[in-house]
Amino acid sequence: MTMSEGDGQNGAQRLTTQASAPRKKFAIPPVKNACLSCRASRTRCNGEHPCASCVTKDRECVYKPSRRGGPRIRKKARPLSDYQDLAISLPTRQEEIPQDALLIENYIDPGAGLKPLADIWRDSDAIYDNLFQDVVDTTPSVKVPMVRTYGGNDRAILNAYYIWIHPYFPILPPPETTPVVDQVLPLYENQRDKFEEPSSAIALAISAILALIPCPQDTNPLDPESIRWRRTYSQFLAKAALESIETETEKAESSVEPPKALDDSDEEIFREKFHSQVPLELESVIALDLLSVYEYAQRGNLKKMRARVGAALVAAMSLMLHIRNEVEDEYSEARRRAWWMTYICVCQGSIVSNTPPTFEVFASSFTAKYPTIKADPEAWPLFVQAQQAILAATQFVIDFNKARKEQSDMTRIFNRMRELERLLEPLITKSEAWVLNCPLTQPVDKRESVLSQSLRCISRIKLNSARIKVHRYCAFFDLAVFSGKHCDLKSTSERDVADSPDVVQLQACCTSMGSTPSAHSSNSGSGGSVSPTLSSRSTPNADCCGFTYQPTPVLTFPFSTHHSSKICLKSALNIAQAFDSLPYPNPTGLLCDTPCYIGPTSTLITPRTMPAFACCAMQCSYALLMVKDRTEAMYPGATGEAGPLVDNLRDRLQQGLVSILVTLENYATAFEALGGMRDQIRDKVDLALGF
Repeated sequence: MTMSEGDGQNGAQRLTTQASAPRKKFAIPPVKNACLSCRASRTRCNGEHPCASCVTKDRECVYKPSRRGGPRIRKKARPLSDYQDLAISLPTRQEEIPQDALLIENYIDPGAGLKPLADIWRDSDAIYDNLFQDVVDTTPSVKVPMVRTYGGNDRAILNAYYIWIHPYFPILPPPETTPVVDQVLPLYENQRDKFEEPSSAIALAISAILALIPCPQDTNPLDPESIRWRRTYSQFLAKAALESIETETEKAESSVEPPKALDDSDEEIFREKFHSQVPLELESVIALDLLSVYEYAQRGNLKKMRARVGAALVAAMSLMLHIRNEVEDEYSEARRRAWWMTYICVCQGSIVSNTPPTFEVFASSFTAKYPTIKADPEAWPLFVQAQQAILAATQFVIDFNKARKEQSDMTRIFNRMRELERLLEPLITKSEAWVLNCPLTQPVDKRESVLSQSLRCISRIKLNSARIKVHRYCAFFDLAVFSGKHCDLKSTSERDVADSPDVVQLQACCTSMGSTPSAHSSNSGSGGSVSPTLSSRSTPNADCCGFTYQPTPVLTFPFSTHHSSKICLKSALNIAQAFDSLPYPNPTGLLCDTPCYIGPTSTLITPRTMPAFACCAMQCSYALLMVKDRTEAMYPGATGEAGPLVDNLRDRLQQGLVSILVTLENYATAFEALGGMRDQIRDKVDLALGF
């Protein structure tokens, strides 16, 4: 086919005219709805059916159906200030640079279209020297922060969920296939144009948590700029997840015809499911539960934590997830897991904020079946039972402090203390017999063996933490150790002085069960004020700790200080051991030696995630530090027969504290709010001691 002279002149004139001015980004505005094939290949779609691109490439042209009849609701424009310094709310595109005129005669000669090369290298020696001289490292010294993404690929996000989140927060059904190697796509801070936003609220919520985990390619993941970029990007995804939930529940008529919107029933959502065994209506519940843990562990916002899970609870109960359903279908397991993890999250919100739960935990209407783990059918019931136990212990602490403040009758409180001990003692004894032999780096499998070990470890941690809550006041008189307030532990800024009526009354109530204070303790308590820290007291008496007694205590704890202290010590050591047995994520998909690192060249151990129960680590540390302080006060330089026993106890206390510190260090790799807990323990542990 030849081009006439006239056609050639007209074509040249058109090309010259178009090139004489800067080209606009879009000569033709983009269509509002592109076909799925064009979306997947990221090519322009003309909106026809079939579209021009699909006709050219001979492929099926399918459009995503709209679930409404009218126009789609646009998201409200969000100022960048909402995301701090994040500039990726919409990918920025560079303006195209004007080019020289394209003349048709340049393309009809031999060699047309090839760029001529200037002959600047006139001999082969110069060419060789420049190509093969000693290589000089031209890598810029400035490290650009990067963040973990999965390119908007739902399959890769789901695979990463099973690697990093599922072993500790099993809110989705078991994996249909064994997870493959983690498919991370780093997003550099200076490459925001490559940002791809996940398509659903559940994918956004999961991505927000995954973004906190350092990239395997990051050579400096603990640099403040790297942490800042991960934090900012993760918060953007978390907010986008909430907006996605709002958008899916929005009605077009609400903005234009509110009366019509009120008359219409809720319309069904039409889009691809994130998980084949999870119905679309559950995705928002799951996303809100995930975001509740995010608010606690990453942002330290207890109010928002409870708000997120409160919304999830309302949505779950509106779907009747809490009611037993005898009909089994492909979504039964998903419904059970969504309900019971919502239940766990609601309870956890009350535990960490030290407030009563927003609903009746033991309501008879909660009849939903427990989820099933093929490798361990008893794991889920034990997990829920342990959560109920620590919530009951937290309620005991609330009631105890309230009765103390109001100086009311403590008989009911002490009776409740006996009841809780009768409940916890056999459960903990049973948990000590559990065999936890799953390798710490075992990859997730369809039978969920790793999940089984994790749930049993978490259950043991919560049961023993509940027991410390019950006995802590009698054992240690509610003395403060940490400068910050964690769960129901008092901070040093609000602690009572040693001779205040509150502490004296607690101490007197505990020791009235034991023997009469020795002459040494009476004399030591008679002069001046006594420091509230155990290590500075002059008395070695474990029961009285150098406090001045009231001659006739009004109240009587059902346990002695000695007995409660032994219980707290044993429970704390059990917690430390359970944390040591908690599996680590394995992004390689293969069984490897312990520890497992984030990447081949990384020195960071893969961080465990979803640490909503991290306050148990603080309960454990509190008990260990109080016993350690008491030991140092009684045996400052132990020799003779007591020497080996004291050394053994010191070693166990040190081992337990180091285990907790290592655990919190691991969590804080991804979750910044837990860095405060880690720093509290780090200040108290002597890492120079061997053990």
